[in-house]
Amino acid sequence: MIPEGLVLLTSVVLAVGVIRLSRHKALVQELYSIETLARVDTLCLDKTGTITEGKMQTDSIVPLGGQNQAEIEKILAALSASLDDGTPTMNAVKEAFPNPPDWKCEKTVPFSSARKWSGACFQHERNYVLGAGEFIMREHFKIIKPQAEKYAKRGQRVLLLAKVKSLSADIVDPSGTIPLALVILSDRIRPNARETLKYFRHQGVNLKVISGDSPATVANIAEKAGLENAVSYVDASTLKTDESIKAAAEKYTVFGRVTPKQKLQLVKAIKSQNHIVAMTGDGVNDVPALKESDCSIAMASGSDAARTVSNIVLLNSDFSSMPRIVDEGRRCINNLQRSATLFLVKAIFSALTAIFFIFVSCNYPFQPIQFTLINAVSIGIPSFFLALEPNCERIHGRFIVNVLKKSLPGAFALTINIALLSAVSMFLGFTDKEISTMAVILTGYTELFVLFQVCRPFNTRHIVLFVSMAFLFVAALIKFPNLFEITPVTLPMLAALIVLMLFATFLMPVLYHFFQKVIFRKSKA
Repeated sequence: MIPEGLVLLTSVVLAVGVIRLSRHKALVQELYSIETLARVDTLCLDKTGTITEGKMQTDSIVPLGGQNQAEIEKILAALSASLDDGTPTMNAVKEAFPNPPDWKCEKTVPFSSARKWSGACFQHERNYVLGAGEFIMREHFKIIKPQAEKYAKRGQRVLLLAKVKSLSADIVDPSGTIPLALVILSDRIRPNARETLKYFRHQGVNLKVISGDSPATVANIAEKAGLENAVSYVDASTLKTDESIKAAAEKYTVFGRVTPKQKLQLVKAIKSQNHIVAMTGDGVNDVPALKESDCSIAMASGSDAARTVSNIVLLNSDFSSMPRIVDEGRRCINNLQRSATLFLVKAIFSALTAIFFIFVSCNYPFQPIQFTLINAVSIGIPSFFLALEPNCERIHGRFIVNVLKKSLPGAFALTINIALLSAVSMFLGFTDKEISTMAVILTGYTELFVLFQVCRPFNTRHIVLFVSMAFLFVAALIKFPNLFEITPVTLPMLAALIVLMLFATFLMPVLYHFFQKVIFRKSKA
């Protein structure tokens, strides 16, 4: 009665899935994440490293207020030398201005995703910061914001270089801040980003781009990469309450100026709307959101903390491998649903039949060796092949409900057939061996009917599998009757079998309709 083979098959299928994913440079750290990934309907992306290559370049410097170009370049060179933190932004600045002046650095404030700027203090009260203008100058940034947005709308990243009175790790005093220049940088879009985003769009997966950059910049890059509805963007710095974040999570596609705390709030908000959420990230600031998501995916080039908490790690840090990973997850779960249906039909039927013969004055009609044949042709061999075949269909509904929808009709049909066979046999006076033979044939026929339903939609593999199992069952009964304790079929037995098999043929569709349209629809409602 216990489907012990299903436990082994599930372990084998998931283990094979892990091996196949490793060929796509994906390390699965949690086995259950394969199923979760297959069911994801919302994917939250970071712009850097997914849509773009994660490497930036300095395009130009725009001096403000008549500042000297050479002096600005000298300041940027000093900052990049002092703040050698390995971020893509600072690497781009350092590459553009590789010759720093001989200035003594007295203090540095490294970049933080929360404050969105970094800075350094040099001798003679020369304090400079580089970062997002909205966070450095706050409300005073509106004076130069139109000029910055002109570049942001082109998909370029705009940073503000400013001189400040004093340098604090917490906040910049905007009243004493002097804007010096706009630093214009750009990301390079991955060559395969468009195909990857197109795949998820066709699969019905909602994409949300979450970034700390300017929303106009992120939206422009996302639109160039082919993201649908990329023009629907919002500045997360304007979202002050949980309610506004929840409303924005449903309404917008692109989120800019997002803090680490807001990333976590966005993931929670999307999950609260009954979505299964996957999150990609690579930085320490992504860790809370990664832990909160249903399936977390980290880049191998990211931080140790992000890789540690993630369910899946992309070893080549290439987001374009995600479609193959999702397909593999769907293959595992779809095929397990099919195989589980075959196992549960037998398990439920065995339990119901055992209970039935406890309360009726009839002998149990089966011998253990007979179930060996039935299980082999209707469960063991088919489930092995079905579990490993390609299958990338979208997954709908819950696993156990999907399995029970297909297994319960078969199990009840088998039980009703055996009950009717017992009644008919008592009336016609069949011997125990004749009843056993008829039970084997009738059960095998009904189990093969269940296999027929599971194999739909048919392709060449499924046709070959079904025909082979049917042939094997018939051949075994004819070739080895003594082994399986089968007696020759008499004319009365044949007549009874034809009637019962026709009844089973009509009963199965009725039970399928009853369970799918009545029982499970009511439970869902």
